[in-house]
Amino acid sequence: MNSLQSLKKLLVYRNILSDPLLLAMMDAESGDSCETAGRLVAKAEEIGLSGDIVKEYIIYLLNSVESVFSRTAEHADGKIGDGLLAAAEHDVKILRGLFRQDMEMFCWPLLKNYRPTIPGQSKSRQGIRKFFLPDGNMTDADAVRGLRRHYRHYGYGALADYMAFKWDEKGQKLVGVNSCDNITFDGLIGYGRQKKELIDNTEAFLKGLPANNVLLFGERGAGKSSSVKALINKFFDDGLRLVEIPRSQFAQLPAVMGGLKNWGKKFILYLDDLSFEEFEVEYKQLKSIIDGGIEAKPDNVLIYATSNRRNIVKEVWADNEGDELHRSDTINEKVSLADRFGVKIFFPSPDQRAYFEIIAALAARAGLDIGEDELRREAVKWEMSHTGRSGRIASQLIAYLGGRREAKAGDN
Repeated sequence: MNSLQSLKKLLVYRNILSDPLLLAMMDAESGDSCETAGRLVAKAEEIGLSGDIVKEYIIYLLNSVESVFSRTAEHADGKIGDGLLAAAEHDVKILRGLFRQDMEMFCWPLLKNYRPTIPGQSKSRQGIRKFFLPDGNMTDADAVRGLRRHYRHYGYGALADYMAFKWDEKGQKLVGVNSCDNITFDGLIGYGRQKKELIDNTEAFLKGLPANNVLLFGERGAGKSSSVKALINKFFDDGLRLVEIPRSQFAQLPAVMGGLKNWGKKFILYLDDLSFEEFEVEYKQLKSIIDGGIEAKPDNVLIYATSNRRNIVKEVWADNEGDELHRSDTINEKVSLADRFGVKIFFPSPDQRAYFEIIAALAARAGLDIGEDELRREAVKWEMSHTGRSGRIASQLIAYLGGRREAKAGDN
């Protein structure tokens, strides 16, 4: 008998039974399982399953598919009634019993010890598997308590697997970003005060304390965007997720916020390189959406924007010297968008001393064997041939010097 048939007894995890591949696995018999096994191999390559891929695929479904248990734990901050806990324990007992068995029709060594081309890196999936795979020291009740904590911290589905998201305008849903920048605050040299102010505001937000929308403004390449991305790497385990909204989707912001308010996670809506020319009126729509429209921004959403301009909307001398009767009204209208951000953090261009410090730190991190005097000479030449001093310019110099050294070593 196909041991997977026991899954039909599930209560809170019954949604996994709608998965076509799992249904095919449940119906397969020893003699006709090759087609199903081939589909399983293809899925293992797609999502990076390793080891016993029959069991690992079921764990993937338990992590990804919404259940009444995962949804309640995520939305109610882990507070679950005794009835649902008992039902979850019933399912965990079935699943853990199943995982102790060998799947007879899928007993090929290939499927029991599979090695994909690119192993999956899902932190959430690695976290959830320990509650289902056999462990003599863990009871079913212990596993349920662990799962409750897991869903509360990581959520389920895409929110469990991805740190950052784009918005699918057509499907009206979040789409996970596979290659999220792994930058950390330790990797950002300098700007200690700015980083602390950003972290403090975000920590308050995660703790449910009053927090503000944030505008990071200042020089190009100073680390504004990198600082926002570093927040996600720092606070992912605390339930923070990033949703980047390009300018072309600003009209979708009400729909995005309406979708996010139904999750128990905290979200930063990230508006990168925000600026408007004086003749562009889209800023008025954005201003209303951020703060001032009829529909309030959800409590689990903050907006972080980066811009080279403090006031976002370009100002011209005509605003002060024009022939409009109430010139102050024009000025107030243009600065009112920036006023929607309660915290404004300025990232200035580093002076030459700070610039040299950034370069020296990056060179040491890259393992560049180059003397201090030579490095300074290269830094000055690079600065003069580019657009000034910034962390981005410094990183480009280190990449250039590293590439030149490797090329010379290859020639020798």
